[in-house]
Amino acid sequence: MDWEADCPALLSCRAFCRRRPLGRHSNHRAGYANLFTPMLVVLVMAVSGCSYMTLGPEISLSSDSTLAAYLCARQWDLPLPPECPTVRSKVWVRWCALDRPQDYQEVEIGDYGKDWGGWFVTNRIHYAFSPDGVRLAVASPRDLRVIHCATGTWRTLTGPDEVVTSFIWLDNEQLAYASCQIGTDKQRKSNTYFYRQRIDQSSHERRLIFAEDAGSFPEKGLGATEWPRERWSPNGVYVLYRTEGFRGDLKLLDVVAKTATVIAPRDYNFEGIAWKSDSSEAVCVGSKHGLPARAFLINARTLERHDFNEEFNAYFATDSKYYAPRIVSDWTPGDLYIIANDGKKGGCLVNPRPWKVIPIARVLIDRIVREGTLVLPEDQTVRLPWISWQPAKGWVTSSVAFLDKGYPRAMDFLVDYSGRFFVTLNESSMPGGGWKITPDGKRAVMLTSPDRLIVRELSLPALDTQ
Repeated sequence: MDWEADCPALLSCRAFCRRRPLGRHSNHRAGYANLFTPMLVVLVMAVSGCSYMTLGPEISLSSDSTLAAYLCARQWDLPLPPECPTVRSKVWVRWCALDRPQDYQEVEIGDYGKDWGGWFVTNRIHYAFSPDGVRLAVASPRDLRVIHCATGTWRTLTGPDEVVTSFIWLDNEQLAYASCQIGTDKQRKSNTYFYRQRIDQSSHERRLIFAEDAGSFPEKGLGATEWPRERWSPNGVYVLYRTEGFRGDLKLLDVVAKTATVIAPRDYNFEGIAWKSDSSEAVCVGSKHGLPARAFLINARTLERHDFNEEFNAYFATDSKYYAPRIVSDWTPGDLYIIANDGKKGGCLVNPRPWKVIPIARVLIDRIVREGTLVLPEDQTVRLPWISWQPAKGWVTSSVAFLDKGYPRAMDFLVDYSGRFFVTLNESSMPGGGWKITPDGKRAVMLTSPDRLIVRELSLPALDTQ
């Protein structure tokens, strides 16, 4: 940020500092000026600050491919390098029709003080459209609210001192979610409560599904890499979660029976969980530093397990040197593969049963090197890029680092599941999550600034996604 250009208050203070004292007692006056100038600078900065707009980490699309939602925030920083601390952030959620991206609507989500930092705030607000796209649910560290997209009116579902740690739309009029309520003890412990609630109900009218014993209370919500803490099946009938926040046993909750069963002990960290779209099975991948990973498919109804530990560990070499790959929380559309992003092998598509791996990142990089379309940094051929899930069946995206006149940049590619077809999207600095493909595969969307959502028409080749 150019402080001289962007902060008039700083200019005024520096102009005051440069004034040459006049008169018989100029040295005396200069002493007072030197004493009070820093105090004046801090005072003026605290009142005015230097503000700018920032973006949230993700774009959310409606299932009918017509709407997009995203976050933006105005931040106020104190120009006190090198830290330049953020003292205030005001956050909005915006949504628009993809046919008219410039005509957005917005609702203010909250005003956050210096204890929240800057990007830290937008990273902890999560949102999703209802199945019909009429409403938008937004979970912030302060509440869960539902916004009517046509009118912009909204209502809060949760109560005071409550933090939502996951939610899912059950239908167009009803949500299920898990939340923690702050306790009175000094250790900030809280039970986790699982609720079912219609959008016209207050927090006093919602239905309690289940309660789990005390765990950590996420006072400032959950960041993008922590959210959601509980993994709901797409039909809302089952939930996979770890007790005591992220530290305890892995349990499977049957919402109908209101029973929770331990399916894996606490000695492994099961961060990699992905439900099939029909809610029949889920992949669970757990890691423990110094030991091979545990990987299995769990049948939600019968609790039968299919272990694929040997195949998984043999391919990804998960041992004391490498951690288990990061598993994306959704199977690819059609439940063909899970996405495993590994620090060494890059982004891969994995079918646990029968075992099959498609090294998408390696195939993509090899083709770029062979065709010479980009100048890659040396480490890009060794440390392979990751791939991102897309709602369009048959496709994933990958952002590849390259050099342009010695400067690092990034190019986004669409890659099909077989690795045969590649579509160059465009450059992306990734301020709003990079390119997102609509579920119908007809458009690519990227947020480049709070006021500019790029919508690109696509004409993708027909695929045999099997």
